[in-house]
Amino acid sequence: MAVFALLFVVVTGCACAVDPLPGYAPASSEEHAALMRAVSDYYSMRARAFVTGDAAALFAAYPKLQQGEDLRDGINLDGFHIPHMRELGVVDVTNDLEGYEAARFYVNETAAVAFVHGWEIWNYPRGDHTGLEFFTRIELASDADRWVIERTDEQMMGERPPRTPNP
Repeated sequence: MAVFALLFVVVTGCACAVDPLPGYAPASSEEHAALMRAVSDYYSMRARAFVTGDAAALFAAYPKLQQGEDLRDGINLDGFHIPHMRELGVVDVTNDLEGYEAARFYVNETAAVAFVHGWEIWNYPRGDHTGLEFFTRIELASDADRWVIERTDEQMMGERPPRTPNP
């Protein structure tokens, strides 16, 4: 009887769990491909900005990334990172957006959320490099026939990962 009661509590708890992304559903394969292109384009533009130290093109394409910067929580950090990367003398940035796991995308009628767990390598003039793991939640909005990045949330050291839907 105790085992049945315990099983009932576990099953009930799972059934009542709060949906971390209410109203969102996993992206279809077509949506996944379009969202992956949007995220890849963002990371390519970001890499160019890191090397040149010029954020103008990045912020022209994604103006909302200039708002709401929060260094402690890792929100919209491009404006902070770009001048620092230039100061470090980074000459090339390589991103493996699925270096740790496949990117996951969830959509509703007008928005999407991406969870990207990858690897980034910063190359320096002397031939050395720095590599780091990143886990980022990216919020996108539908704009006519394309997806636009509106907010990034990088997991900071010591911070719990952003909640993601159960697979």
